[in-house]
Amino acid sequence: MAGKKLRSRLFGFKKADVFSYIYEMDEKAEAKLAEKDKEIKELKAQVEELRNERESVMSVLRIAEAKSEEMVTDAKKQAEEIREKAEAYAREQKETVNREIEIKRRAVKNYYMNENKKIDQIRGEVERMREASIDAIRRFEMELRQVGRMTDNSTSYVNSAIDYAETSSALEAFDDVERAIPVHIVEPLKD
Repeated sequence: MAGKKLRSRLFGFKKADVFSYIYEMDEKAEAKLAEKDKEIKELKAQVEELRNERESVMSVLRIAEAKSEEMVTDAKKQAEEIREKAEAYAREQKETVNREIEIKRRAVKNYYMNENKKIDQIRGEVERMREASIDAIRRFEMELRQVGRMTDNSTSYVNSAIDYAETSSALEAFDDVERAIPVHIVEPLKD
């Protein structure tokens, strides 16, 4: 009743104007209430929609959380399997390398043992050759002394033969001289 004024009468306002005013106000209030009810219904619908969305989001979050936990568990399992495989592979490689090292170590040890045996054999042979050389030199020296003695004896035989030949003309003296000169073939001396 913003533009309408209540008319007055003796002892107050006119009843018709008051009722009309109250009726207008009641209609306005009902219209506002209807509008507010409509807004409330819309808001309730929005709230319900938001609740549904919230539930949907919560459901998705729960699913995502479960999925992420499952993924983390699977990733941990895969990481553990990969770690175990890597450790097993490393152990196998280490064992293979250790076996190869042991084989090569043995081969080198055998090689050096064989070479040391060969060196010992060569040393033995060198020692035997040295001893044989010393023996050969001794024998050679003995032979040389014998040849020297024979030469000395030959010279005396030849001189006696010459002296004898000058005194007599018999050939028999040479036969005796030849038989008296020993023929010596050089042979190794045995101890």
